[in-house]
Amino acid sequence: MLKIGLFFIVWLGVWLPILIPLAWHWRWYPSRPLTPSQKLALVGSLYLLFPLALWGLRQVAGVHFSYYGTFVKPADLPFLSLGIAIGIFTVMILVGVQKIVGWISWRLTWTVREGVQQFLLALGLGIWIGGTEEFIFRGLVQQELQQQESIWLAAAITSSIFAVLHLIWQPRETLPQLPGLWLMGMVLTLACVVTQGRLSLAWGLHGGWVCAMIWLDSSQASQPTGAVPPWVTGLGEHPLAGILGILLLGVTGGILGLWTWPVLNLSGSI
Repeated sequence: MLKIGLFFIVWLGVWLPILIPLAWHWRWYPSRPLTPSQKLALVGSLYLLFPLALWGLRQVAGVHFSYYGTFVKPADLPFLSLGIAIGIFTVMILVGVQKIVGWISWRLTWTVREGVQQFLLALGLGIWIGGTEEFIFRGLVQQELQQQESIWLAAAITSSIFAVLHLIWQPRETLPQLPGLWLMGMVLTLACVVTQGRLSLAWGLHGGWVCAMIWLDSSQASQPTGAVPPWVTGLGEHPLAGILGILLLGVTGGILGLWTWPVLNLSGSI
């Protein structure tokens, strides 16, 4: 726990010189909504600095990065690609089902070229954001907690930290998403169990989900019709704040659970 706390303190410390001037310029505080460009600037600057915090942890605690999970190796690329494909495909299924039953309308104004460009941008952001968060949470935090706890107790705590830290951006919008974010963390832990400790599948799933959501949000093609209450499709148009999004995570977790069942050791380590 000491290493985890030290990491987040150092990470926040190196980020504050960027955060404070930007927040002052925008007159922003945590309960005030951010524009997409403002949020991207804050998230981007924070995530660009996380290797510096890891380097500081290595200097203080003498821990090598590979301790927190194997990351980008040629043998991991199939799992990374599979995860991205599953992540994107499951979000598209979610949107498609809602369109078929009339819960959302769909109007895409992009040209094919614009759509491809925006998708590639969203894919790059998804891979970057997903990789950063998986290295931190399913890597650093999970592995540190597993030194003292079982996989699933460590995963429950890690997922709680993962969910709560999302409140920093837009607390009012994020609060209804906390159960979904927690479940997402547990599903991503299962993805690590599938690959026997590698982060590649979890990274791909996370990146695919982020990619699809960024692309959909930027297109503004999907609009709720009001045929069902918002808590079904997602409060504030956030799938993780709705029954359908949580159900989809549950199905994904169930499939991963069936995949891992023959080799799952609940008392072992990832």
